[in-house]
Amino acid sequence: MKKLLLISCSFLLTAFSFTQEFKCGLNEKLAKLYAENPQLQKDHEALFKNGFQEKKVNGEKMVIFTIPIVFHILHYDGIENISDEQVLDAVRIINEDFRLLNSDTSLVVPAFKPIYADVGIEFKLASKDPSGNCTNGIEHIYTHETFQGDDYSKINMWHRSNYLNIWVVDKMENGVAGYSYYPTSVEGNNFFRDGVIILHNYVGSIGTGSVNNSRALTHEIGHYLGLAHPWGSTNEPGVSCGDDGIPDTPITRGSNLVCNLSLSQCTAGVIENVQNFMDYSYCSRMFTADQASAMRNNLQGISGNRDRLITDSTHFITGVDITNPPICKPTAYIQVPVKQICKGESIQFFDRSYNGPVENRTWFFDDGIANSTTSSNPQVVFNTAGYKTIKLVVSNASGSDSVIAYNQIYVSPEWADFTGPTAFDFESASVNQTFQFLNPSLNEGKFEPTNSNGFNNSSCLKLGNYKNVAGALMFTPNYFYYNRLGGSQDAFITPSIDLSNTTNIEVSFQYAYATSAETLTDITENLKVYSSRNCGETWVLRKTIAASELLTAGNFTAQPFNPSANSQWKTASFVYNATNLDSRTRFKFEFTASDFSNNFFIDNININGVLGLTDELAESNFELFPNPVSDELNLTFTEAKMDGMVTIHDATGKIVKSIEVPAGSQHLAVSMTKELQLSNGYYTIAYQVGNHRNNKRFVLIH
Repeated sequence: MKKLLLISCSFLLTAFSFTQEFKCGLNEKLAKLYAENPQLQKDHEALFKNGFQEKKVNGEKMVIFTIPIVFHILHYDGIENISDEQVLDAVRIINEDFRLLNSDTSLVVPAFKPIYADVGIEFKLASKDPSGNCTNGIEHIYTHETFQGDDYSKINMWHRSNYLNIWVVDKMENGVAGYSYYPTSVEGNNFFRDGVIILHNYVGSIGTGSVNNSRALTHEIGHYLGLAHPWGSTNEPGVSCGDDGIPDTPITRGSNLVCNLSLSQCTAGVIENVQNFMDYSYCSRMFTADQASAMRNNLQGISGNRDRLITDSTHFITGVDITNPPICKPTAYIQVPVKQICKGESIQFFDRSYNGPVENRTWFFDDGIANSTTSSNPQVVFNTAGYKTIKLVVSNASGSDSVIAYNQIYVSPEWADFTGPTAFDFESASVNQTFQFLNPSLNEGKFEPTNSNGFNNSSCLKLGNYKNVAGALMFTPNYFYYNRLGGSQDAFITPSIDLSNTTNIEVSFQYAYATSAETLTDITENLKVYSSRNCGETWVLRKTIAASELLTAGNFTAQPFNPSANSQWKTASFVYNATNLDSRTRFKFEFTASDFSNNFFIDNININGVLGLTDELAESNFELFPNPVSDELNLTFTEAKMDGMVTIHDATGKIVKSIEVPAGSQHLAVSMTKELQLSNGYYTIAYQVGNHRNNKRFVLIH
């Protein structure tokens, strides 16, 4: 028996138009496992010592084994959140492949038709979850783990003795397409590594999948049931002739991206089985008879609890013994591709509810006018500014569910908060309130104003990504929030700025950062700065600060980084070319973390330039005091030659007071309590002269 590498590498199918060469993603990790526990390799070899011919009693027919499966779709509201229809298509394909029902068996070369095999294994989506609740065997989980795609991304595992767990993700480490371990590699403390993890575009043949990539899942389940690549212990095809330990699969170097049906490169006169599902070629069609026996034997063995998958008790627990599974009630979920728009513009919402079909739905939109409140993807117009809350109620005959997205949408008013050039030093609480802070992962690490640690120890923004997780148990919230930050994104968006009359613009800012990583390869975080001319509906990338360039203070291992000197800060800048469309420009600063991220700080965002002073622009200038105000707010004006208008707006943009300002006025006093009877909070006051408007924020505190 030849030694086999005790890992299943990624199945590297891709479209013919791509020529990228792939590699296995877990060689380094598995080598570490073997170094820690050499017995794993010996255990796998032992699986093959009893031969490959399945023993039958009195010539009985082959028993058809059923494996319950569950798909965990890890997503960030992108295309990786594949549809249930795409999953069902993938299940159809693996069932056809393992039962020799795939129509392309007719294309198998004559030399291998006598040994292509019906494996006698079927896969059925679970209809009961681990708690006994109704499920369609597909769950959708919002998590940045979709960008990691490694062993620790296998979150919410359903008990592996009852389910084959399959995780679908957006990205995977080292560029692989998917992988699964052998049964013997997931014993003991390695249980959490069990199952298949695979890229979304290698699942099924529809949606984001494709016919060329659709056999990847078949390949990975082959690894899950103990099969190696046909060339044996090497991680890559085409390196050297090798053997997988299966008697009826010829010695081969293997194929990658090429389907040569007459390939004979290892043994003179022997054609190699490039059409095998365990090869990397583009013409996968078959398993051999001995491969089928090996998988069936492994499925009946105790390694990785594989034998428990096919028991009557497991089939009852998972509900796969039910001929006609019940229809489950849906789980409500709202997907919103765009979360910032201008007042008066429309935005489209998507009902991505799962677990059961939606027969009835009702949308509720805060101050929104919808073209429908019952369709799956309504278009909604918001004619008032501010944050909006959305609610969705879905139901079918089995029950109903609802979800409320608080402050899901921000609608910008029709005016800018500031006029450029301008600067933000984060010293003013009222100005800080005009920023939007985005924390999609809803963890404790998020951008927040802080009164210290800034440049010159001033106020600044802090992204608190450091937390000591020493001793924290794996899969606990602390562990995943801070030891699994890789791929998580936190951002803040500046107030809107009128730059339509500003030229020669340079945007600069200061930042301070230290990493907890000890090697350069582990420093993968980055900061990206975007701009938007349409209130955040679309963004254009303006600046990227990546990896080691982001570091200003080196390495802070096992301790939080808080800048203590100006030497720990750097300044970055970029040129911005404004047009007449820049009447409400915003900038977004987005930090993408790694698993080794520490605290990040940003200060002194300056939008410098030359202001072209038109008569209207000059005349619309004004000052206000005091701020905060408790009773009377005073406004002083540049002596204007034109009549103007002052309007006071609440946090939603609603006008609470309008006052005409005649030409030549220099002062205006407004009583906040006696005349307006306003409550405490933040307000915007706008002074408009002709077509130009200037805005300022103030705080009312009684």
